[in-house]
Amino acid sequence: MLILNKGQQNELVLNINNNSRQDFSGYTLTFTHILSQEVKSYNISTSNPAQFGENERYCEIVLNFQNAGQDLNYEGQYQLQIFGNGTNLVYTGMVRLNGTTEEGNDYISYVSPDEDNSNYIYIQD
Repeated sequence: MLILNKGQQNELVLNINNNSRQDFSGYTLTFTHILSQEVKSYNISTSNPAQFGENERYCEIVLNFQNAGQDLNYEGQYQLQIFGNGTNLVYTGMVRLNGTTEEGNDYISYVSPDEDNSNYIYIQD
């Protein structure tokens, strides 16, 4: 499981370049939140050194969650799928998004008013 931090710059170190036999001009990272099923995608260009770096053994992808609108909305677990050139699946795994420890930063959490029936999930705004 990969760990990301909300509102910060995160570096993912993966071996996705070893899983593929071809060079990709970019990767699409698709995050699906487990509870809400909200999907958010990020496009990474392999020619941009601020987003992508690699060597023979692994590659590093930089996700900047500091910019407005770039952060994932909910804390918790996400399913991550990485596609080369947008169509070829090269990686799948789980991600946990941790919240910030700074005071005053509100985040959206799940609160269920019906503790007896776990079939329903309520999203608090």
